[in-house]
Amino acid sequence: MSEFVKEYEIASYECDENIDFRLRSLFNIFQDVADNHADLMGVGYHYCIQNKLGWVGGAYDVEFFSLPKWNDKVQLKTWPSQTNAATAYREFELINLKTGQVMVRASSQWVLLDLERMRPVSVGKHLEKCTLNEKRAVDTRFEKLSAIERIDFQAEEIIRADDIDLNHHVNNAVYPTWILDALPLDFIKSKSVQRLRIQYRHPIKREDKVLITTQIVSENETHHNISDGAEKEYARVHVLWKK
Repeated sequence: MSEFVKEYEIASYECDENIDFRLRSLFNIFQDVADNHADLMGVGYHYCIQNKLGWVGGAYDVEFFSLPKWNDKVQLKTWPSQTNAATAYREFELINLKTGQVMVRASSQWVLLDLERMRPVSVGKHLEKCTLNEKRAVDTRFEKLSAIERIDFQAEEIIRADDIDLNHHVNNAVYPTWILDALPLDFIKSKSVQRLRIQYRHPIKREDKVLITTQIVSENETHHNISDGAEKEYARVHVLWKK
């Protein structure tokens, strides 16, 4: 099965004050279909636990055309597109079932870790029987994102118990929410995300300190570093905005 499809009806609790689907909700359903498909492919959570392995998110590149609203019915497609020695690419396409419109496209990069040694293992060895679809949702090679050059704003985040996932660290879906928290309200109140690129560098645990430093490159672009405020960098994020 090279492609997996799942339908969702957007609930009110998944939406923000404008009745738009939250970024955290979007990343949650990305993970949901990826988990479902990985199970069907034989490389899901239970396979990984039995083999002392774990899939860890490396990067996302997401393009937004529109966001679902409360009560919208959508279809989310996912498929694995490429593998190399250390990583696998997984694609996503979110479609409005009423109009047929593509609302969001995303490409993601994943690393398979040996959980005992905390080192990457060969992806191909574990996906050799899986069918790949070479079509890319977003034309990206996940080039390294640059660090910020100056600090225009900064915000410290509180890690909540609800942020911690099955791998005992902050879930990938939490990071986009932090970016919204780190920007002044007058900057984002008339904008929506056009493209979001995020690269994860180190996992965040419950006891860690999290500081988000932001550079406003222009009215339509922001860069963010997520770190402990000292030597450890957790992620880099670049966002393009539209009015």
